[in-house]
Amino acid sequence: MMTISLTTIIAGAVVVLLAILGSLINPFLRSLRFTDEEESLESREPISVIITAHDNLYELEHNLQMFLQQKYPADYQVIVVCQSTDGETLDYLKRMAAENPHLYYTYIPESSRYMSRKKLQITLGVKAAKYEWIILTEPTCTPSNDRWLYTMARNCQEPNHLVLGYVALEEATKGVRRYDSIRKAFYLLRRAQHSYGYRTHMPNVAFRKSNFMREQGYQGNLEYVRGEYDFLVNKYAAYGDTAVELDCDAWLIHDEPTDKAWHNAHLYLQASRKSLTRAKSMMSLMAMDHLFPHLSLIASLAALAYAILMQDWILTGIAGFALLLLLILRTVIAHKAIKHFDDDISLHKLPFYEYGIIWRNLANKIRYWRADKNDFTSHKL
Repeated sequence: MMTISLTTIIAGAVVVLLAILGSLINPFLRSLRFTDEEESLESREPISVIITAHDNLYELEHNLQMFLQQKYPADYQVIVVCQSTDGETLDYLKRMAAENPHLYYTYIPESSRYMSRKKLQITLGVKAAKYEWIILTEPTCTPSNDRWLYTMARNCQEPNHLVLGYVALEEATKGVRRYDSIRKAFYLLRRAQHSYGYRTHMPNVAFRKSNFMREQGYQGNLEYVRGEYDFLVNKYAAYGDTAVELDCDAWLIHDEPTDKAWHNAHLYLQASRKSLTRAKSMMSLMAMDHLFPHLSLIASLAALAYAILMQDWILTGIAGFALLLLLILRTVIAHKAIKHFDDDISLHKLPFYEYGIIWRNLANKIRYWRADKNDFTSHKL
């Protein structure tokens, strides 16, 4: 009669329990509230849309038109703020403005050297805006359809002071980058739905002009070159309710980012996150989400190796089952959650994307440690 040792029972129970915990402690299992409401074209608040451009003629030629063709029952304006040295872009905007009454363009002077030009562009755009509600986005984005503005704007009312929308990366973007972006969305958009917004990595943000002007815009974050969306959400989420609009009609599509743009975004975040408040709870949650899946993976592999070495075939079976349970559950959960955002990342790649996060984060930290920190600051205070 086969006897099962106490060591086998305890080790088997531990690895199975860790596999279950490692699967369930998961950002993709935390609910996001999705809305998909059919509405008639009822009245809306007039809106100003701000797009900041720097050597983005190609992107504007491909993406601006859809912003100007929105089906919107109220007045709206699209303000493009570029730089005075960008002559080709200014010529293009001049031609477009002559054909479309929704378009207004302006520029910052070449002499603007001692603060973030991006934040100066946004500030100039806010001052030029005719309307209380402003949506900030990028020339590398385009609306998914002609109802984007209408759908976003349904949240631009009391008691909201901030509206966060979703931005999907173009289908041609590497799967691992699309995965990372969606995973961050589950953290950041859920946080905004259930508490105060912390930050956003998605350029689809609506805010009130009156709040921005009264609180001196980016005061408190001016020394950093970037971080304009993160700080905007972090600062102004505290002034009233934040709405999160996840209807697919409100999505923007972001052009495939270059390797340089992708890595730079992570480097600038490493620098500017020092100015963000309400970070501890978010960092603790992310740390827990990293700890349990990796602890479970290590425990299952260690138990499997030990069992094979000791020729304990019962424990070998249990450890193998725990390992498969962990990987299958996490893959299925992630795949189901990602489907909400109409993305179809290959199932077999998801485990590698998930367990590669800590290594990608480490690579970003190493790049930041090796970088010249002066590259991330815009002026000397």
